Amino acid sequence: MTDNGLDAIPGPRGPAMWRVLMGLQRDPVGTYLRCHQKYGDVIRFREPGGGSWVFVAHPDAVARIHQANHRNYGRGRLNVPFTRLLGDGLLTSERESWTKHRRVLAPAFRAEHQQHFASTVHAETRTMLDGWTPHADGGHPVDVFHDLERLTYRVVLRGMFDLPPSDEDETVLRHLSEGLAYVSKQSFRMYPVPSWLQAPARARFESHVAALDHAVERALAVEPIGARREGSILGALTASDLPAGAVRDELLTMLHAGQHTVASGIAFALHLIAAHPEVEQQVRTELSVLEGRPPELGDLTALPYLRRVLSESMRLYPPAWGGVRESLGEDELGGYTVPGGTAVVFSQYVTHRHPEFWPEPDRFEPDRFTADNAAGRPRYAYFPFGGGPHLCIGQDPAQIELAIVVGMILQRYRMVLTPGAKVVPKALLDLIPTGLSMLVERA
Repeated sequence: MTDNGLDAIPGPRGPAMWRVLMGLQRDPVGTYLRCHQKYGDVIRFREPGGGSWVFVAHPDAVARIHQANHRNYGRGRLNVPFTRLLGDGLLTSERESWTKHRRVLAPAFRAEHQQHFASTVHAETRTMLDGWTPHADGGHPVDVFHDLERLTYRVVLRGMFDLPPSDEDETVLRHLSEGLAYVSKQSFRMYPVPSWLQAPARARFESHVAALDHAVERALAVEPIGARREGSILGALTASDLPAGAVRDELLTMLHAGQHTVASGIAFALHLIAAHPEVEQQVRTELSVLEGRPPELGDLTALPYLRRVLSESMRLYPPAWGGVRESLGEDELGGYTVPGGTAVVFSQYVTHRHPEFWPEPDRFEPDRFTADNAAGRPRYAYFPFGGGPHLCIGQDPAQIELAIVVGMILQRYRMVLTPGAKVVPKALLDLIPTGLSMLVERA
């Protein structure tokens, strides 16, 4: 890849670049945030092999990549590690393949199918909350993120795939999580490592992929719960003319996107609510109009403060924290010329903290999302679900699940951070919370 046109873009050099490379392995979101603060809205990073990639933080540049000039940007080489796990699904596929898959899946996400999904969320959340009763009575901490991962997994199985839970669900979750951890680490490595040194980890990864492939085969062989309804993702895929490999890729992609990211979003919201008692009280007051019944689809528009809380949580801790495209031809981003063939990285985590659009960006303030405060803010100053043609297909069910689960939890319990607990975001393909241990008390 030529560096013509990139020399004018500021960025780290020499030892500073090596420190950035090491930082990307340990803490990619923190590293990109610090680089933005030091170098500005467009940054050039250099690879040891002589190539470069560009990072953009300003909403206008993000908008150009996602929408205004989206046809000039493909997924690119930095997405390749994720294809080793998720294959050619919506998160990783290009153009014709993406268009065909999106067309197959889109009917399952229509509004008329959301009531079935919401009912599944209600049922599975009640089961999880019932399981927390001994913790509330005994004062024992709850591994919140683990329980939320299991909850959202079961919601995807029943609410989207129309499949019953299995005794092997925990094993499948482990294979998915460990496989994601491996490919995430590979995607952040910008320097060569001897193949013999990577061999043991690569072998473990291949075993995770084989186990997930086997789980998909079992899922496809399972009889659905009753007649497979209209709106079932699994039904849409198996009724399509997609080859078996493509069905596998979309099932794993939908499982990951509908499970891991939503669990993260709920967990970060619970953490922030627990850390801000005045916010918690205001959410409880708003929920009191429901008189104890769980939020229904028709109630969600009548819970504006809860929606603002969830939006602010996803501003600070967006589960989809960043992404990458590759320019097909020359373009201009932030006043700099970017040649064709350049990898361009963006990050919701960084742009959501851009001080030009978010005063005191690290402060948790749900009222940033009132209509008056949001007026005039650029569209891509806040983009937790992406944008343009590639806007997340699951945006609506994800927001429904977030609101229902958080609402039901707060109706029944008060979540309290364990003394001394330090919650730290960890960037894999998604942003996940580490160290989130909470006590549950009856509300």
